[in-house]
Amino acid sequence: MKKRRGFSLLEILLALAIFGGALAVLSQIVGTGVDAGSSARELAMARLLCQSKLSELLLVNVTPTAVPSTPLPSPDSASDTVFQYAVEVAPAPIDGLLVLRVSVEAKSPDADAAVASYSITRWIIDPLLGLEQAEAEAAAMRSSDPAMGGMLP
Repeated sequence: MKKRRGFSLLEILLALAIFGGALAVLSQIVGTGVDAGSSARELAMARLLCQSKLSELLLVNVTPTAVPSTPLPSPDSASDTVFQYAVEVAPAPIDGLLVLRVSVEAKSPDADAAVASYSITRWIIDPLLGLEQAEAEAAAMRSSDPAMGGMLP
């Protein structure tokens, strides 16, 4: 009996089929990884923009006001993702507090679906409450003390 040297056609076809299947699975994994990486990048960008807008609102505005969905410039000049932010202001369940919610949404330019969205909610003291309370106390002091003659010291 002769010794065989090499592979048969059947063995080569079977090896190619296994190799092709492995490449198909690996290409799906790579595609999933690329999608996850881009959505993570957009979420991180949305998070930074949201924190920046919240800090800006808390530092600049005395009384926060609601802002409808407004476009934001993308900090990454190479990115074609469109960012939009919105601000909601509502009374909190506890008197004297406001709920301030800043939301940022990243949208792909070719689809209207959101790629990533992030929001931050903060409870803040109602700035108008302090002024109204101080004015009410001052008016009560003026009306209760006739010696003051209606004047505050």
